[in-house]
Amino acid sequence: LVKNINSIQNLGAIDILCTDKTGTLTEDKIVLQKYIDVNGKEDNSILEYAYLNSYFGTGMKNLVDRAIISYGNKVGTNKIISDYQKIDEIPFDYMRKRSSIVVTHHDKIRVIAKGALEEIVKVCDMARVNGEEVPITKEITEKVNKKAEEMAKDGMQVIALAVKPEYTGVDEYDAEDEVDFTLIGLIAFLDPP
Repeated sequence: LVKNINSIQNLGAIDILCTDKTGTLTEDKIVLQKYIDVNGKEDNSILEYAYLNSYFGTGMKNLVDRAIISYGNKVGTNKIISDYQKIDEIPFDYMRKRSSIVVTHHDKIRVIAKGALEEIVKVCDMARVNGEEVPITKEITEKVNKKAEEMAKDGMQVIALAVKPEYTGVDEYDAEDEVDFTLIGLIAFLDPP
């Protein structure tokens, strides 16, 4: 559909046309590549939290969820599922660009949020750095954004993970309660050529 007639003339003047269609130039099957903490170090707890969020999410699993579950099943992360019970969730939507799952583990409640980096950072007031929770600073945010940018330059899709122990209760929990999270790390995926 051409809205500007001059574009047809411009199109006739090109020498090379490059296009990308997922599933043609790529496998259309993203693969989990990295799960790192705020400092950029591989951290299995990031994979576990991502797995719990993807596994317990209702509805149709998207490519990201399928990649996390597939990788987690391959490396044995699926063994943790029996220790957790889902209590509640706020499914992914394109306005919030994140999903939240509430689980219990040995009577401890955990809310796990997964989604677009900028949207997850917005709801975090803390970050887990070297195993300790510290107030999130501009420096931490810049470090995480830089790491995500580096991975994106390598062709990876990057999402973030955050957790918190507070939960308002069944039938009470909604998107307004998605605040005061602790940023714990990033997960990166690749759609191989």
